[in-house]
Amino acid sequence: MTAKLSMICSKQDNGSYFAVCPEVKGCYTQGDTYEEAFANLKELVEITVKEDLTEEERQNIVQSASKIFSEFEIAV
Repeated sequence: MTAKLSMICSKQDNGSYFAVCPEVKGCYTQGDTYEEAFANLKELVEITVKEDLTEEERQNIVQSASKIFSEFEIAV
């Protein structure tokens, strides 16, 4: 079984990147680059899903993975 999950990533003031997966509670990490933050998050989510979640929790992730995120701009 596979699921497409989301990553929200932001660049911090110190130049590093902070990444979070909203579908998997407690899964957030950082990296010196966007690519490193992405790789770290993917590894963390895979470990968490395989080792820490029940079958019911895994099913809930698959169902919640259909969320759509969009970006927009506003004048400030």
